[in-house]
Amino acid sequence: MKRSFSISQVLFHPSTLAVFSGLFGAIIGLLINLISGGQTSQMILTALVFAMLFSLSLSAWQVYSQERTGKQWMTMLQELVFQTYFLGVLADRPEVSQMAQQRLGQVLKTLEGDQQLSMLKFFSHNGLPATFIGDGLQGSKALVGADLQKIVLPQINLAQMDLRRVNFREANLQGSDLSGANLNRADLSGANLSHATLKGADLRGVDLRGTDLTGADLSGSSFGEAKGSHDAPGSQGERGSARRPDLQAYLSHAQLVGAKMRGSYLSGVDLSQANLRGADLSRAYFYRAILQGADLSGANLTETTLTEANIEGANLTEANLSKATLIGANLRQADLSGARLTLAIFEMADLREAKVTDEQLGTIGSGEVLKREP
Repeated sequence: MKRSFSISQVLFHPSTLAVFSGLFGAIIGLLINLISGGQTSQMILTALVFAMLFSLSLSAWQVYSQERTGKQWMTMLQELVFQTYFLGVLADRPEVSQMAQQRLGQVLKTLEGDQQLSMLKFFSHNGLPATFIGDGLQGSKALVGADLQKIVLPQINLAQMDLRRVNFREANLQGSDLSGANLNRADLSGANLSHATLKGADLRGVDLRGTDLTGADLSGSSFGEAKGSHDAPGSQGERGSARRPDLQAYLSHAQLVGAKMRGSYLSGVDLSQANLRGADLSRAYFYRAILQGADLSGANLTETTLTEANIEGANLTEANLSKATLIGANLRQADLSGARLTLAIFEMADLREAKVTDEQLGTIGSGEVLKREP
């Protein structure tokens, strides 16, 4: 039996339309270069915008009108991405790039979870800027538990995203926006998060060992068990961390130079050997945290809670510990040279073999049964 054939099937096939739309964008770009000589006028810029919108609309139309089969679908979408990137860069105008990004975001929202994940990897593997993803992933659950090890997506916007158990090990997320994101039990070990924004993020149970968080903003983030269960010393809640060790973040050897962690919750967190030089840790909560051998030189620890924290052998030179609470803290062999201890509370603290002067201790608020002699 002969199969029916019509010209319309060929013309409106996804592959045919993708080719035509791509050629259309390329021709427009070539004409712009020839006419303007690199000096894009307002009229030509307007024509470019319309051409871009036509090309993107044609591709987006395929999403709704054609059969959503795997290879055709992804071929069309990848063509769409290249068009968006090409035309946006060609225009060299923020307004054009923004329009392209918004249009692309609308198309990405129509994808299924596994297709969104595939597109994300496509961006990384082809070196395309993550900013072109726009808001296409907002509200998506596609990344929950996803394996994105070593992915390269600097400056990507994943604010408020559900990123539980995602594998970002050794990923490049430099300058990314992860504010308010749920990263519960995610693996970020060895990742590059320098200058990233993680304000108010849920980082409980996150593996941040060896992670580069230099200059990152982690203000108000939660690294330990939910705040409120450890507030009163001696309460049953204090033993919660022992019952739920999986909720403790791991930051040993993490690079946190100059990081902003004001008001963050780090109860029971392992920060041993971490580099916190010059970090803002004011009003942070470090109940029973492990800061053994950490570099806290020049750090701001004003009004910080370090009750029963293990700070043995840490470098606290020139740190500001004014009004800090160090009840029962282990500061053995710690270097407090030049540190400000004004009105700090050192009751039951262990300062044996620590580098601290009587003059410094004369400024503390309280130091009942302070341990100083070996």
